[in-house]
Amino acid sequence: MQLEKVAEQRDHLRLQPRLRWLFFEITNRCNLHCLHCGSNCTSVGQMLSVEDVNNALNTIQGEKPMICLTGGEPMLHPQFYEIAAQVKQSGFFWGMTTNATLIDDAACAELKRVGLSTVSVSLDGTEASHDALRGQKGAWRRALQGILCLQRAGFKPQVTTVVHMNNYDNLDPLYDVLCRMRIHSWRVINVEPIGRACESADMLLTPTRFLELLTYIQDKRFDRSCPMEVTFGCSHYLGVDTERMVRDLYFLCGAGILVASVRSNGDICACLDIENRRDLVQGNIRTDDFWDVWLHRFEPFRADRTAHSRLCSACPERFVCGGDSAHTWDYGHNMPLYCGFEMIKSARALRPGG
Repeated sequence: MQLEKVAEQRDHLRLQPRLRWLFFEITNRCNLHCLHCGSNCTSVGQMLSVEDVNNALNTIQGEKPMICLTGGEPMLHPQFYEIAAQVKQSGFFWGMTTNATLIDDAACAELKRVGLSTVSVSLDGTEASHDALRGQKGAWRRALQGILCLQRAGFKPQVTTVVHMNNYDNLDPLYDVLCRMRIHSWRVINVEPIGRACESADMLLTPTRFLELLTYIQDKRFDRSCPMEVTFGCSHYLGVDTERMVRDLYFLCGAGILVASVRSNGDICACLDIENRRDLVQGNIRTDDFWDVWLHRFEPFRADRTAHSRLCSACPERFVCGGDSAHTWDYGHNMPLYCGFEMIKSARALRPGG
């Protein structure tokens, strides 16, 4: 019943979208070279200007979405604090996603000045695994120092961990580290078949490992001795038996109905993790009114993409699933690249007696 209500909510939002989160990829530059990067970030790239962000925010009417400044590594932007201050002065709450390697006590003082509300830091396993995934020795230690600086400044950083086949055995050791650091929230997600991860197919979790990951998260969530919130990310429909066991809210992909994004070149899109195809770009903030684009475009994300999909059209779960996540949909072949529900079914079928 609850999943049906979520599906009804999704259908309502397709007709009357409500912007709740707006992501600005203020730069696609990064000081790391992550093997799983969905954006293929490099040390050189594009940047939004203070005026770009301000002009987009000034078009928004009647709603106050949460603003997320991201990248690449957002703190590489030479006007990062000016952009953040402008967001705050415009009356929006804002947060950021960061690898934390550029955060020190001085940076935290500036972050307090410009009104940072939330921050998510990437930490992908213990030291050797994290540094290998991030492509730079010392990245793990600098990230930990950044987290400690944030905590000293009074922030409560959430840690996000991307789990793949080569760091799965790091979960328990990393859990111990985070507990000692008194992290309040640990967001655990699976590596996705997007971006650079497609070049390393052996990183992708097998169905068995995927189900084991969900079971691990569930066990921590219901362990009264666990001192922090442990949650699966927002991606992927998992089925009625699993949904509320691993996170607080049922799955609902918000791309284009609750979420919009602006890429570092000004392009307006639904979600930054969605394949960067010209036919999925809805406009550009340098030539279009952002709010007008939000209200009147985004057609690919406000229609039932499962209706004409060979793989999804006959699936009884499609009305609550909606085609799983928009960022793992193959828009060229009209099919999901990844189906969390099928992964779980496959893993259970492989069990003895399954």
